[in-house]
Amino acid sequence: MTIFGLPSRNRDHKPNILISVEDFPNQLSLRESVDMVISEYGVASLSGRTVRERAQALIEIAHPDDRLNLVHQAKKEKIIYPDQIFLAESAHLYPAEINVQHTFKGDLKVRFRAIKPSDEEEMRRLFYRFSDQSVYYRYFAPIKTMPHSKMQGYVNIDFSRAMSIVGVVGEPGQGHIIAEARFIKDQKRPLADVAFVVDEQYQGKGIATYLYRMLIRLAKDRGIQGLTADVLASNIGMMKVFEKGETTVTAKLDCGVYHLSIPLDAEQSAIKPGLSDFSRK
Repeated sequence: MTIFGLPSRNRDHKPNILISVEDFPNQLSLRESVDMVISEYGVASLSGRTVRERAQALIEIAHPDDRLNLVHQAKKEKIIYPDQIFLAESAHLYPAEINVQHTFKGDLKVRFRAIKPSDEEEMRRLFYRFSDQSVYYRYFAPIKTMPHSKMQGYVNIDFSRAMSIVGVVGEPGQGHIIAEARFIKDQKRPLADVAFVVDEQYQGKGIATYLYRMLIRLAKDRGIQGLTADVLASNIGMMKVFEKGETTVTAKLDCGVYHLSIPLDAEQSAIKPGLSDFSRK
């Protein structure tokens, strides 16, 4: 494996991550063989990726103030899509401190981190591995396709108002996303709506419960006072995830959908209902 490490900017405060290395042929003559590039902003895994995916990964480890220009240059050179979203205001907000590994049933090791724009293809692959039922449970609609125009909006997160955590399995640089959980803040109330997806092959191992508890901690740290969620009444597995969240849950059934309210203050969290409590409300 070939690993290339460098600071995002040089001593003259000029960017080291560039749109092209044609001016540096002697230093990077075998650039196609580089597997990873590392800066103080993270790791760009390049092996096995398309040119577009490589560009996105490298932009993510550039200095935050240099990324917008790189995006413009990459669009001009037709390296990335012309409609590629870039949230410049969120470049400084990426929660790099969210980086943890946990071992689940069957000695399954999963790494968790915040989602990145370069996760677009992996998230699309995750979507297409779902059954029709799992898609309906997550999106409440029989969605058949997940084009770039829709998926890029999903992976480009405004971390000032939302949080998205992905679970990754496999060796670093060659891993695959097998789960994602997120909350989105309510603009009018100190609440946030939560949702989860877990690859069907990895369900039943406690991954969704682990992600849910992560979201609870992250929401509390960000001053959110409660969570909300909508769950189809037939989705018993997801209802059990909320039951295991170690916080009280109030559920109201309406037209086959449970509308959940989950307060995050300490006193309310001391009470934990059983699944049978949901069916009585």
